[in-house]
Amino acid sequence: MNDPILQLVGVARAYGKANSASVALCRADLEISRGEFVAIVGPSGSGKSTLLNIIGLLDRPDAGTYNVDGVATHRLKEAERDRLRAETFGFVFQSSNVILEESAARNAAFGIRVQGLRRSRREVIVAAVLNQFGLTHTAERTAKNLSGGERQRLALARAVATSPKVLLADEPTGNLDSANSSLVIEYLQKLNQRGTTIVVITHDPDVAAAANRQILITDGELTGSTTEFESPRPQKPEQSSKPAGRPKQALLAWRGLLDDISDALSSLSSKPLRSLMLIMAFVLGTGGLVTAVGISQSAAVQVSDRLTQAALDEVIVTTTPSMDADAAKSAILSLDGVRGVGYRQSLPAAEAPVSLLPPSSFQSQSGFEGTVVVADEALLSLSEAKLAPAHMSYALDASDGRANAIVGEKAGQALGISVPGPGKRVWVNGTPLNVIAILTEANRDSALVNSVIISRHSELSDGTGSLVVRTQPGYPAPLSESIPKILAPGNPASIKVNTVADLRALRFGVANDLGTFIGIISWVLLALASLSAATSMYLSVQARSAEIALRRALGSSRHSIRQLFTIEGTLVGLAGGVTGSAIGIFAVLIICSIQGWSPVLALNSVGVGISAGGITGIVSSIYPAFAAARADPAQAIRG
Repeated sequence: MNDPILQLVGVARAYGKANSASVALCRADLEISRGEFVAIVGPSGSGKSTLLNIIGLLDRPDAGTYNVDGVATHRLKEAERDRLRAETFGFVFQSSNVILEESAARNAAFGIRVQGLRRSRREVIVAAVLNQFGLTHTAERTAKNLSGGERQRLALARAVATSPKVLLADEPTGNLDSANSSLVIEYLQKLNQRGTTIVVITHDPDVAAAANRQILITDGELTGSTTEFESPRPQKPEQSSKPAGRPKQALLAWRGLLDDISDALSSLSSKPLRSLMLIMAFVLGTGGLVTAVGISQSAAVQVSDRLTQAALDEVIVTTTPSMDADAAKSAILSLDGVRGVGYRQSLPAAEAPVSLLPPSSFQSQSGFEGTVVVADEALLSLSEAKLAPAHMSYALDASDGRANAIVGEKAGQALGISVPGPGKRVWVNGTPLNVIAILTEANRDSALVNSVIISRHSELSDGTGSLVVRTQPGYPAPLSESIPKILAPGNPASIKVNTVADLRALRFGVANDLGTFIGIISWVLLALASLSAATSMYLSVQARSAEIALRRALGSSRHSIRQLFTIEGTLVGLAGGVTGSAIGIFAVLIICSIQGWSPVLALNSVGVGISAGGITGIVSSIYPAFAAARADPAQAIRG
């Protein structure tokens, strides 16, 4: 045997545990010369595929040595084996193993992409091999739309594109009719005549007859006829030959990354429904997160604005039954910086039940859940209340005002009162009151919209309310010191005065607690989305086992496989993050519009959404990516 390119000495392989191991290959010795055409034949289960997997560096022997073109493979690291496999071998399988969702041109370029050839060179090589196998017209057609014969020729084109020194074919005619089988045999012979070493596993006697040598394998042992073989002088290389030398490692890594991104985009676009469902999982989480950030910030601003506004111009003086409220109002109005003073007292529901009918009626219960507020005309003015009819607020202070009531719009909806007028009454603590107006809005005291407002002259008022003092901006602090002195000169400490300025610190706690609570919910949603995506991606890995095995057979490293699936997860996460952020912003605008708030749209919330999508996409892809990289190509390629 002259010039061996493949040399196996005492190679053995067994599967299973030591006590019950099944021997697939038993101390095999084999040399295959450069340019030889060898057919390996034998019954099913005899070890043919195991031998081919070891020859193609898809599997490792348990014992013995195996040299490829003078290189001792048992001394190589896995990355070195991947590189040697990519540079030495081309593979053709019984089921063709083309990627059905990819075009014929992309399928043909699989191997040379692994080798890191520049894109312009790939296009030349792909065009040449497709033409060589009569597939030029199918270049842009997806592989699933090709016939069985065309797919097998495409598999040959893919193998030949890398200009392999050795072509390994596993039952290449097993799924073909006689006409396509004859074409494949003819192509194999032409490749061999050009100097390519051919090793084929076959049950087809026509394929075996085309070989220079046939090797019989039975129960893991090799026998066969050896003929004198002289290495042919290789013909001039085809256009598909690789250029001499390899690109630098950094350039290979960069091209590999770009190719993996391209493959990831192609894979995602080829299964749009699956990809859409994955993206929607991240949209749910990131959209909720951005909405939470926006709503919490917007709500905090509204709270802050209201407290700040009140802090700038509001003082609250608590009244007692012994205090003359009218005299106190007059005294306070005499102070500089005071714009107005109004009376307000909220009555507990138990003390002032509200109904549309007298308490004696069995139908007297109503759906009203608001409050009864004792107030005067000045309070309504200071609260920026709007009434329908607009001029009726004076009636609260009239001598007969105790018989009147103003109903807030929301309270009216619960009571079934939409318009005031003759005959419209409510019963408050058993006393009938005439509804003289509907309060539709109160910018400075929004609780009034869900209240029944009665006169300060009502018997229900006991004087234990408060005087709301509206001041010029910046006056609350000095007035809070002056008012007790003017109302009780002898005992200022007996007058209780509050300013809303003390409440401004609460804004930060409320906003923080609100944001934290909604944020936790959003992150939980995001975690569930990540788990869902991880599960879907893992199932995708299982469904794509043949593609993964093909990539490994063509020389892709485990790192490249991990990188591919990590990129897919990242792209899905980023797509979900971008979409979710847009939906979140839209949701914030709608909610703020409904609430009448000024929306706060911080740019960092969009960044948080997109970043969260990308990060969770990466996290969700970690296990599927490692599972894909751990897959045994020797088993996966056989289905």
